[in-house]
Amino acid sequence: MLISLEWLKEYVDIKEDIKELENALTMIGQEVEAITVQGKDLDHVVIGKIVEYGKHPNSDKLTLTKVDVGEEEPLQIVCGAPNHKLGDKVIVARIGAVLPGNFKIAKSKIRDVESYGMLCSEVELGLGSNADGIVILPEDAPIGEEYRKYAKLNDVIFELEITPNRPDCLSHIGIAREIAAYYGRKVKYPSFDVFETLEDVSNNVKIEIEDKERCKRFAGRVMRNVTVKESPEWLKRRIKAMGLNPVNNIVDATNFVMFEYNQPIHTYDLSKINDMTIVVRAAKEGEKLVTLMGDELDLNGELVIADSEKPLSIAGVMGGLESGITDETKDIFIEVAYFTPENIRKTGKKLGITSESGYRNERGTDIENVPEVLDRVTSLIYEIADGNIVGKAKDIYPIKFTKVEIPLDIKKFRKFMGKDIEAQEVARILTNLGLEIKAIGQETAVVIPPSYRKDLTRSADLYEEIIRMYGFENIENKMPVEDITAGVKAEPIRLMDDSKRILAKIGLQEVINYSFIDKVAKDILHIEDEVIMIKNPIAETMSMMRPVLMWSVLNNIKENLNRNQDSIKIFEVAKVFKKAEELAQEDIHVAIGICGREARTLWNAKPEAYDFYMLKGYVEEYLELVGVKKYKLERTTNSNFHPGRAADIKIGKVVVGTFGEIHPDLAENMDITKERAYIAELNLTILKQYMSKKFKYERIVKYPEVTRDLAIVLDDSVLVGDMIDMIKKSSDFIELVELFDIYKGEHIEAGKKSVAISLTLRNKVGTLKEEDINKVIDKVLNIIRTKFAGEIRQ
Repeated sequence: MLISLEWLKEYVDIKEDIKELENALTMIGQEVEAITVQGKDLDHVVIGKIVEYGKHPNSDKLTLTKVDVGEEEPLQIVCGAPNHKLGDKVIVARIGAVLPGNFKIAKSKIRDVESYGMLCSEVELGLGSNADGIVILPEDAPIGEEYRKYAKLNDVIFELEITPNRPDCLSHIGIAREIAAYYGRKVKYPSFDVFETLEDVSNNVKIEIEDKERCKRFAGRVMRNVTVKESPEWLKRRIKAMGLNPVNNIVDATNFVMFEYNQPIHTYDLSKINDMTIVVRAAKEGEKLVTLMGDELDLNGELVIADSEKPLSIAGVMGGLESGITDETKDIFIEVAYFTPENIRKTGKKLGITSESGYRNERGTDIENVPEVLDRVTSLIYEIADGNIVGKAKDIYPIKFTKVEIPLDIKKFRKFMGKDIEAQEVARILTNLGLEIKAIGQETAVVIPPSYRKDLTRSADLYEEIIRMYGFENIENKMPVEDITAGVKAEPIRLMDDSKRILAKIGLQEVINYSFIDKVAKDILHIEDEVIMIKNPIAETMSMMRPVLMWSVLNNIKENLNRNQDSIKIFEVAKVFKKAEELAQEDIHVAIGICGREARTLWNAKPEAYDFYMLKGYVEEYLELVGVKKYKLERTTNSNFHPGRAADIKIGKVVVGTFGEIHPDLAENMDITKERAYIAELNLTILKQYMSKKFKYERIVKYPEVTRDLAIVLDDSVLVGDMIDMIKKSSDFIELVELFDIYKGEHIEAGKKSVAISLTLRNKVGTLKEEDINKVIDKVLNIIRTKFAGEIRQ
């Protein structure tokens, strides 16, 4: 936001120098990004008159002039511009001038002809964007006078960084209020009168708000017989100070008041409004508009200002070319309105339009100030464009603004601030900021912010206002006297940290992904739970809160494979999200992903690919280290996994996780084709219920172990894990049961498999006797025959 110091002084007394004012603005939260002093690069730049004019002897495109700059002899100057003639008053940069961009003017020779200066354009002076020709001044411009004095280039322009929560400061009056509050001065608001005729605008212009959700207030007024012409110099100077080019007196007046009050204003050529009707409505399907910038836009659904037949402007963003002000315009309709900021932001983004009006409307304007702004701009147009003000303004305001009452606990604020500030001082600061003190005591107050301060909604907001105006430099540095004790991690955070540490320790690398994933994941991963969609996603590929970690980890695997990484062993511990009656259900999941093979080395020339059993080892080691022991593995029915190479982890009847090779269809959908990918995903929120932190230490048994190997023929459908679990529980002498081979093929009947298991037997209180061993083996064989229809392989 650009602020003109000369303009600012019309609203508040400023005695401070530029440096002090810069510091004050920064301290109260209006950070100064840059300061431009007008005319500082215009030393030795004066007004001259062309007294001799002719062609350059050695060039058809150059002219040779002599320019009177108020000295005894005129200066000979070679010029390349096409727009000057004998007798013109021009701007002359004399020898010794240093123009913007460190362009030094010195005596030079151009095509063998000496030149003692330069005739200047706006661009060369840093005063505008017109580079087509030199500046031609009015005939009454005094010869020899410094141009900056003549043009009144004595202003200082502050470029401020205004935070989005302070749209009221996008104006000179807004900044004047801040400075007045800081220094304890009065704001001098503009004074003006509106001289109306007896004709009532309601008799000739009908205004209707159809979309009251997106337009909360709309005011308008008709002026007739205006004269569209060039703006007076003072107004053009103000507009240029804001970085804009003057257009005409009507448009410049609306821009001036916008920069004055932070209220965009739009004017229409009344003759272009059909049936004298203004309707604020949603654009109909197929409606288009050519904007003031000349772009034709599709308006489907956007809020527009229309007449009885067609859209006239995009509400709050940009006007239409057809209804704009031209030199032929005689009668105008002036619009001042309040549009919902969220809608303006969406419209600008959707249509790709940026404008000063849109910038302000999308941050919010003062809905209560609409009539004053309308009167102000009407008065200004009447002053510089003549015309007649037709009757009273029409103001449609369906739902009135409701003021907010904020309770302020002064005692609590003193503790927060660390300083014993008086209640009356608090009241003074807030009153200077334009806030109303409804009630105040020694310890409490009730404060009502003005309508232009919608950012003030709670006590904490008032704290900030008081402190920034009191001055941060006036608050002493004091360390609080508090008992400092070590904090304790919240249970979910501790679980996540412990799991990350364990998984890293067993050889996996952590990955961290966004909580947003592509909405196509719901169909690809066959997710049946109701998911949470993002209303305004960063990108289409980040439009859904992830209900599982599998999608993210598989994408990590794919990206690494595409970058020729052959050994991928990763994990992620993070929250997943599902829709719930209130807000969302958040669970913590652990995901492990492996793919590829170990790097080839001298001693590992042909590394084998990672498989199901490697993943199983990681899962079992993780479960052991987090204290989960009583679980079983069952073949999974999860459609995301290979039907014969994946298992559910169950504790009782509860499935706490699934691991294994991903289904070939999923691998193809994810474009993982170079290697087989293996994924494990566990619900840590459920798993924590079964974690045990109790460790039982046993004395080392001095009696020897006995091992027996069994080869068993089973039906192919029999789950070996179930058989091993039952065998383990059959005798206290059985210490360990291990599967070490599964065979299918020659000498084994079709539909059967040969399973080899090793039993470790031990008696903790004595040496096992042969008869005890035989009893255990007989019991095991009986279980195999009766429960699993197995036979000892012959």
